[in-house]
Amino acid sequence: MKEFWAKPHIYNVNSIERYGSGFPYDIDFNQKVISLNGTWHFKFCPSIKDIPDKFYLLEDNNIDFGEIIVPSEWQILGYDTPIYTNIRYPYAIESSNFFNIPRIKADKNSAGCYVKEFFLENISSEIFINFAGVNSSAEIYVNGSFVGYSEDTFDEQEYRITDYVRTGKNKIAVVVYRYCTGSYLEDQDMWRLSGIFRDVTIIFKPKIEIFDCFFYSNLINDYKDSELLGDIVIKSHGTGSDSLQVRLILFDNEGNEIIKEDINDLKIEDNYETNCSFRKNIQNIKLWSHEVPNLYNIVLELYDNQNFLDRRILNFGFREIKIIPYDKGKGPYIYLNGKALKFCGVNRHDFHPEYGHAVPIDIIERDIILCKANNISAIRTSHYPNPRAFYDLCDKYGILVMSENNLETHGLAFLLPRNSVKWSDECCYRIRNMVNTHKNHPCIVSWSLGNESGFGKSFFDMKNEILKIDTTRFIHYEPDTTGKCSDVLSEMYSKLEKMPKIGENKPITHCVSLWNPFGTKLKPEQYINLPFIQCEYAHSMGNSLGNFEDYWDQFKKYDRLAGGFIWDFADQSIKVVNNGIAEWRYGGDFGDKPNDSNFAFNGIFRADRSPNPALYEVKKQYQQVDIAYSYYKVVFYNRFLFTDLNTFDCKIDLLIDGKVTDKLLLPMPSIQPFTMGEIELPLDFIKDGDEVSIIVSIITKNDNKYSLKGHSIAYEQIIVKKSDFKLPEISSNCSYSENDIEIVIAFGECKCIIDKKTGYILSLSICGIEKLKDPLKPNFVRATIDNDRLPQVPVPLVKWIMGVGKFKKAMKKLKAKKINIFSSDDKLSVAIDWRIPHIRSLRTLYSFNSNNSFDIEMSVVSSSELERYGFTFSLREQIDGITFYGKGPFENYCDRCSAALLKIYKGISEDFLHDYLYPQENGGHTEVRWVEIGGSNGIKIDAKDKPFEMTIHPYTYDMLENATHLHELKTTDNLSVYIDGKQRGVGGDVPALASLKPAYKILPHQVHSFKVRLTLL
Repeated sequence: MKEFWAKPHIYNVNSIERYGSGFPYDIDFNQKVISLNGTWHFKFCPSIKDIPDKFYLLEDNNIDFGEIIVPSEWQILGYDTPIYTNIRYPYAIESSNFFNIPRIKADKNSAGCYVKEFFLENISSEIFINFAGVNSSAEIYVNGSFVGYSEDTFDEQEYRITDYVRTGKNKIAVVVYRYCTGSYLEDQDMWRLSGIFRDVTIIFKPKIEIFDCFFYSNLINDYKDSELLGDIVIKSHGTGSDSLQVRLILFDNEGNEIIKEDINDLKIEDNYETNCSFRKNIQNIKLWSHEVPNLYNIVLELYDNQNFLDRRILNFGFREIKIIPYDKGKGPYIYLNGKALKFCGVNRHDFHPEYGHAVPIDIIERDIILCKANNISAIRTSHYPNPRAFYDLCDKYGILVMSENNLETHGLAFLLPRNSVKWSDECCYRIRNMVNTHKNHPCIVSWSLGNESGFGKSFFDMKNEILKIDTTRFIHYEPDTTGKCSDVLSEMYSKLEKMPKIGENKPITHCVSLWNPFGTKLKPEQYINLPFIQCEYAHSMGNSLGNFEDYWDQFKKYDRLAGGFIWDFADQSIKVVNNGIAEWRYGGDFGDKPNDSNFAFNGIFRADRSPNPALYEVKKQYQQVDIAYSYYKVVFYNRFLFTDLNTFDCKIDLLIDGKVTDKLLLPMPSIQPFTMGEIELPLDFIKDGDEVSIIVSIITKNDNKYSLKGHSIAYEQIIVKKSDFKLPEISSNCSYSENDIEIVIAFGECKCIIDKKTGYILSLSICGIEKLKDPLKPNFVRATIDNDRLPQVPVPLVKWIMGVGKFKKAMKKLKAKKINIFSSDDKLSVAIDWRIPHIRSLRTLYSFNSNNSFDIEMSVVSSSELERYGFTFSLREQIDGITFYGKGPFENYCDRCSAALLKIYKGISEDFLHDYLYPQENGGHTEVRWVEIGGSNGIKIDAKDKPFEMTIHPYTYDMLENATHLHELKTTDNLSVYIDGKQRGVGGDVPALASLKPAYKILPHQVHSFKVRLTLL
């Protein structure tokens, strides 16, 4: 073996730097390729010392090899150990001895040996082999001869093998190394896996080929017409000509020929390249955008003396992306086709729980459809280029793409690549690979130089490499604080309070990070002309994405704020099935070290692409229509860039006390982008009730590429008349008895037993039928969510200082301090004063009524922020079935509730919870007016004076708190019920840190109180 994997800065031996012309087609429009995907012979080598000697030779029959499917990653298939780590490098990559970097520890490296036979009928063409993705490096052999070596996992590598193949049977052998010195540039927050994980293709090219091309547009005449410009490279593989002809044919999306142009009398010498350019005015163009992705096809053909040689087919979209600087109080903007763009984006790892990074095309397409259906219109390819099919599909469906270079040195960002010439060369190689391969895709609006890799001259070098190839897109790099490398100001997880400062161009501290711990002070003039993007924000780890509406209020308010990309699309989990039960595994579950546990569970979708509840908030805030109501008029503001609202219908539901009582379906009027319009409702449509609301939905008129007719693209609920939450006063006419142990209250047909020692309500029964399984008692703790438990803080003392687990311990010390009974002819009440750490005063008051109900009042003043305040109990197994009037149907919390609708919902407990892959608090509902559990044989709880919050599920607190995997949770036969005056928000501005705003906290030293009425049915 060549051992290039261990040699610094040898990253390409004989690999052809990429090109943008795609694969060739023959005269009959068939691709001239053979796919080598499928079954290969494979041998896993736990150590590189185990690589079989000369297994790549023709005469070696590889009898001790097994089989593997290509594309795949071998850890997913059971070989070797998957490793999940965020910042820390795997142990095989030296990262502690800075004087010994780069060095891959041979004793900790492993390899996979691949063998495949293929057949060639003749060798009249030039023959190449293309590897679309190999992790982390590969030595290639054909028929026993060394062909080449490559690093750069997520970019294509291609080799000319004409001189190595023969007619008939051929043997290709590949050694894939788990780690190489190029792995220093691939410290992304992801599973570290290995193998040939993207397509392998044999390509047949003519002796003279269309090697490269780049087509772009210059929009003119107020975006009605465009120049079509193209640069084409013809390459000779040994044979020259002086009579070449290049033909360009442009087809629209209906297959109509728009132009046909020839460039004649081109000359090329043997083994050389020649260039030609194309420029043509096209009238009445259809623009490409994320809203209306009008695609054209460019067909390039090459002839020699009128004899067909080569054909390439490209997607093309007429579109323009540019940055408009600040001018007279407006801007700066990112303009798409002359309109100011806000990125409604998400970061997406090209990863799947059953395939790793070898994601099938149908799953990629489903991911894109899920984005479109949920108003997500932009993707950052975090943190590496995606396969060709991804970009083709984004062209087709209309997704704006920030394509990111395969570069991250997070754990050593203070050291490399920085200003190193050798590291810079390697980084520039990667950026050229990405840009050249994908430059013809209209979906790509930005090139990103990489992620979390510090800053230095290397990044200016990469920018210059891009500009040699492409000047039509803006360049992004978040750690640039100079304003000279990145064309935009970018930051991760900017705090909400910083948004107005940026929007108003005030002095800021920017880009605090591991390599820049105090950030950089920026004066207004340093970034006045730079639009601002949050390349990562809204960290969606577990029960998270609080404050999202607040961010979008700021994005809408300020020109400079151009939106952002949520972190991230889907939980990165590896699925393992044991005894028919799915286990969703994370870092450490495979014995992998180092690991970062479940820190990769950050998705608005779960790993299997089912939604996490945060998704609904994303869809709501990413909608492009604002809706309001004013005296029988529904008012709309159109935030689309290119779409008239008359392409949709409007559905209006009237709700009286939470029930839909009437409906309207109306055509939307013509409302152009950035204008307002209205629909006037019939005067008799709004009826009276205790609480009246309307739900206005804008829906599709017809099926489209990503949704069916009637799909909602925007909606709003407007409360026309709000309830006062007054409940009738009821006479008491109740009695009680007591002894040293308990108080027994008789009210109506019911009985309540209160334990004098604990203060808990031990029993609630009606006609002798017990309702409670566990006592009713005050509660201030919730099952810890990821943002509460601070998984990225490794020091227990720091967590203790920050209050992690404070109320979990405090609840064990809850006990009654004083119990008073107030009895008169028309009133019976029990007041309990409680003692519990971190709470200065706590009183509950139970007032019993003769109609089988009692009122509960709680008043609390704490010395620390509370997680929640309310009471909890569990119901016996025969009680299930839930009907409630509140926000739903999915879970919602005080800082993530704009998407939830205030209605009456009915179901069982499982319908209203959410199973996060790492168990935690879930299933909350806000703005609850009443809830009925168990129907006519259960209980009902009504709000008194103001709404309450609730959580009901078939898990106990201890089960949620102690389980570390979803499969460890087993539902019980009893319902755990939590009734709260308020639960704190879930947060998520900063990775795995609640970072709550004051409105979403339960602040200390303030009186917090609420009242409800509990009725036994």
